[in-house]
Amino acid sequence: MNYCRVDKSAKPTGSFTPKPSKPKRIKRVIRPRRHFKAIRVSTTSFSKLVKKIEAKKDEDVAVLVEKHMEDCDFKIVCDTYDEEGNQEGLDLTNMHDRSHHFKSFLFKVCNGKVFILKKDIYGVLEEYYFCDALHTAIVPAESIDIGITNAEQRAAFKEFKELMEDAEAINGFPIHDARHQTDRPIIRQLLVRINNSKFIQ
Repeated sequence: MNYCRVDKSAKPTGSFTPKPSKPKRIKRVIRPRRHFKAIRVSTTSFSKLVKKIEAKKDEDVAVLVEKHMEDCDFKIVCDTYDEEGNQEGLDLTNMHDRSHHFKSFLFKVCNGKVFILKKDIYGVLEEYYFCDALHTAIVPAESIDIGITNAEQRAAFKEFKELMEDAEAINGFPIHDARHQTDRPIIRQLLVRINNSKFIQ
């Protein structure tokens, strides 16, 4: 049997030094300068709607969704950020002007039509305590209830349309773009209704 002899006195011809691993950088996602997020406010959870659709397979899904939408209110908020993704400074000097974009609109679907119920103009930093710790939150400086007359609804929809137009001009993309938080199917349906509303034409 042959054996391979190893000369233990021989010095290694090279050395290996492991390179220190670089810490992974967490890529910061910069939000659009005018960032829309849509919030569904409902007494009935979306999971219950799914269960209802599964249980009532003989009923038209569109009818069930329509009933669910009428049980909901939808708030669309426009947050304002600078080029670096930081919240813009709070300035209420021109809070009633078109240029003040930090606001929200509360929508309601009723009998197949969509209405605006309320508008909030944001710009006040409020402090509060929770679990013995001081927190801050930006709250509305003014809340305006919108009447259901044609004139009041047209004025409110006109302001919301102007907000969408201004945001698209600043961002370079529309409200239904994936970079906004408006991608849920029920929110997309709401945006279609808003766009087709007689109040916004």
